Amino acid sequence: MATSVQVVRRGSDLGERVEGRSPAATAPIRPAPSPLRRARRHRPPNRGRVAGAARVVAAPGCGPRRSPIPVSVLAGVAAVVAIAVYGLGSAADSMAGASVPQETAVVRVKAGETLSDLAARMAPGSDVGAVVDRIRGLNGLEGSTIFPGQPLEVPVSR
Repeated sequence: MATSVQVVRRGSDLGERVEGRSPAATAPIRPAPSPLRRARRHRPPNRGRVAGAARVVAAPGCGPRRSPIPVSVLAGVAAVVAIAVYGLGSAADSMAGASVPQETAVVRVKAGETLSDLAARMAPGSDVGAVVDRIRGLNGLEGSTIFPGQPLEVPVSR
């Protein structure tokens, strides 16, 4: 029993009929690929994938990821560091010498005397730099230029 099948092939006239052939035998004809298309489709040999192969998500030998440090631990460490810095600052102040005296007196500058010499003479045992800063503040001095015979208000320790 012969069956006739009507198949229309691509690339041919729409009205053409082929009798006595099955649809599988008349598969569509594809044009030959151009060299440019063929080059784009192929992967480089080092990038080939094996069908069904597992994907690698981490390098071999990587250990488990560490959990982040809790905020409470960070706050505790910050508090300890702040207390240590404050304690070291207090110790440095106590070793620097006595504080600047509050009592003041007006004195005249001697010939060849600097603000540091004047501070050491009038407030012995005190931090010279702190006393010089206080002298500048009391007298409104911008720099360290002073003249012999100039009256200055200076802190005095008795």
